[in-house]
Amino acid sequence: MRLLPVLVFALSWATPAGAAELSGDVGLVSDYRYRGVSLSDGRPAVQASVTLEHSGFYATAWSSTLGGRLADSEIDLTAGYERELAPWMSLEVSTTHYAYPSSPGDGYSEAAAAMTVTRGPASAALTFSYAPPQRPLRDETGRARDNSYVSASGDYAVPNTPIALKAALGYERGAFDEVRHGGKLDWSLGAELVRGPARLGLGYVGSNADAGNRHALVGELHFSW
Repeated sequence: MRLLPVLVFALSWATPAGAAELSGDVGLVSDYRYRGVSLSDGRPAVQASVTLEHSGFYATAWSSTLGGRLADSEIDLTAGYERELAPWMSLEVSTTHYAYPSSPGDGYSEAAAAMTVTRGPASAALTFSYAPPQRPLRDETGRARDNSYVSASGDYAVPNTPIALKAALGYERGAFDEVRHGGKLDWSLGAELVRGPARLGLGYVGSNADAGNRHALVGELHFSW
């Protein structure tokens, strides 16, 4: 996918030096769970990201180890735009390419849109993601399928504390729903503590997917810059 490097080049060329903001994050999670399903076979994973932002546009490169082996990894390249519609509401649109260096043929792309509403220490977001039919999304008959995912999430920053409470519920239908009769639900409930550049989180994550390890208590530690 060429969209990310094109956006990075455009931001660097079209804006004065230093106008764009660069940030990053590195962390360790006890289990890499994506939409409720473990992608690290229930093992710890190392994750890192870097983001370039300017005037609402952003480009992010994110990576994680998979299955407990450093040779297996996932790299997500995202380009997007976020706009404030009101002091309490924002809209974000993005496109992401999911790449797997050890299995290049499994990479696929997905588009997403999210609406976020904020009121004081509380915020809520509604997100819709869609992956059109692609070769990596073929089923057992060889037919390329699409995949859609909708989620609702909420955060509450506990006043006068460094703690935030988090909850999310998602529904997936298509190539990745992993439910015999279709329609996968996933959920998470947890808390996060932030101290300077450090972020410590603990949450209960689960889904009704047919795969094993449906539920897990997941811990994570991140450092941002």
